[in-house]
Amino acid sequence: MTPETLRSMTFPRAPLTRRGYSEESVHEALRRCASTLIALTEENDRLRTDMQRHRDWIRANNIGDGSTPTGVPTVDAVLQQARAQQAAEQTVFAAREQARTMVRAARAQAEAILQKMWEQETQAAGGDQEETERLIAYLRQIAQSLSVTADQYASKHPQPPSPTPSATTASPHGV
Repeated sequence: MTPETLRSMTFPRAPLTRRGYSEESVHEALRRCASTLIALTEENDRLRTDMQRHRDWIRANNIGDGSTPTGVPTVDAVLQQARAQQAAEQTVFAAREQARTMVRAARAQAEAILQKMWEQETQAAGGDQEETERLIAYLRQIAQSLSVTADQYASKHPQPPSPTPSATTASPHGV
């Protein structure tokens, strides 16, 4: 039974001896409305019970407080995720910078050793020149290997743009 059905309902006129509509037709329409209303009330009660059972299950499983739909992040959750992402990016940036600093220091140390060996070689021109040349060649190979490794690392892990002041503020629309 729909509201439109009720609006379009017609009743036959009562016999000539009485005024109004046929009493039997009106009573039959009222019985149908009552049975439809009972069915709708029962369905509504069943749906309310199901909804309460689902809310209780959600609370029991610590999914939420049951008042908001699950799967929809709160503003606090979005901001916390943005802060965590920003902290992770800063940590990765700092680690890459530290790796670059270590490679530069290793290169400088290798060059200093080579320079020292070269100076010692020129001073001791009469010493074991073959051994010194072999050691210098070995150190140059190490320096070259460090350089290649650093270049490979730099090509696989390009440096992200440095954080700007506007990028450090979390925006709920940017997440």
